[in-house]
Amino acid sequence: MGRRRGFTLIELLVVISIISILMAVLMPALQRVKDQGRMTTCRSNLRNYALIGRMYSDDNDYEFPYSFGWLYYRDEKTGVGEGTGCTWHNKSKNLDLHPELAGVMWPYLKGQKINLCPTFAVIAKSMSCYMCKGATIPVDPQYGYTMNSYLHGDAWTSVPSQYHTKIKEMKTEAQVAQPARTFYFGEENSWVIPGINGAGINDNNLRSTPNGTTDSFATFHKPPSGDLNNGVSFAAFVDGHVEFVTPYPKGSTFILSWPGDKPGPTGF
Repeated sequence: MGRRRGFTLIELLVVISIISILMAVLMPALQRVKDQGRMTTCRSNLRNYALIGRMYSDDNDYEFPYSFGWLYYRDEKTGVGEGTGCTWHNKSKNLDLHPELAGVMWPYLKGQKINLCPTFAVIAKSMSCYMCKGATIPVDPQYGYTMNSYLHGDAWTSVPSQYHTKIKEMKTEAQVAQPARTFYFGEENSWVIPGINGAGINDNNLRSTPNGTTDSFATFHKPPSGDLNNGVSFAAFVDGHVEFVTPYPKGSTFILSWPGDKPGPTGF
């Protein structure tokens, strides 16, 4: 009987090299598939948000929810309540565990795994939260979607005085001039992009202005060459559809926020 021949060192090195090459080819493709899966989930979450927003309005005289109190409770008259600062990543204020802190839409959202985009959950941990500034609360995202503050008239102080009355009275979908071009729920970054937004996500309310000093859409989906300041995000619109949106050029978020005739007021 002949002796069994083993692998030589050169043969083993060749095999290892081939495996390394295959891994180098396959890993980016696998990462792209993983990223695509996350984006699909994020898009689906916002589509469900749009549907739930419609359900809420149908049950409440066709009005939009209070944009400062849709997720966490806040008194509409006094402004006292939860939902500001680091609440969105404060695990001790998770609403499944503390329903007493919940806002008006929570009965429609509780128990559903649609309140956090998995892409945002990963990126927010690495980019941190601009609001923390020494706070010891870990960045452990619990919620990540924000509501257009103009839809319930809550952003009236952000526009020129001649628009105050009109925005204060904005309460229902019937008052929105272009439901397909006015967003309802969207995504924000947890960090500041100078000249585009003056604040990362600091509550669950998105209040944009044309000058880029307040809130804006996020940029963490599909970032070109890994540049997280130049990607896109998703937004659900009043008519129920979801699409990619971008904060560029400056003021783009405001145009899609404004519920009146487009493009809306400028210069502030």
